[in-house]
Amino acid sequence: MEKPVYRGKFITVTEEHGPDYKFERAYLLPSVQVIAFTEDGKILLIREQRKIEGKTRWKFVSGFCDKPGLSPEQVAQEELMEEAGFVAGRLVKWHELDHKHTFILPITYYLAYDLKPKQKDNPDGPVVEEIKAVSIEELHKRVQDGEFDFQNEASIILKLYREWKAGTLK
Repeated sequence: MEKPVYRGKFITVTEEHGPDYKFERAYLLPSVQVIAFTEDGKILLIREQRKIEGKTRWKFVSGFCDKPGLSPEQVAQEELMEEAGFVAGRLVKWHELDHKHTFILPITYYLAYDLKPKQKDNPDGPVVEEIKAVSIEELHKRVQDGEFDFQNEASIILKLYREWKAGTLK
């Protein structure tokens, strides 16, 4: 049986002891990522200050599910308003990532359509430096060029591109 050995705001670490082993796991708080489509089929990216990383980087709208009483869908809408200044008329749950290994990073990906302007103050402050709409082809090229170094982002962009090319993207 797993027993928590550390609980932080975003990470919980557990240990599980067996007859001849000790297994450790790190659980990240569940989060959402929003792939927002403009009317002309482009995807919104935000360039965000990442003080902890000492740089800025391009990414999808995203956030932790740490707001009491909000469903993941509601968190996705909140983050879209806070980080990009839009609300989605249609939000589609597209993909879930929930590895059952040593590092558990539960992420729910949403596709956002029918965007309407609606800004909400970002509790993280003015961390978004720029919002840009890019084509799926440009996004794919940026992955190939190594711009997206976070493995999950790169694999999600490749999945998005593959479904778009096959005509199966919802």
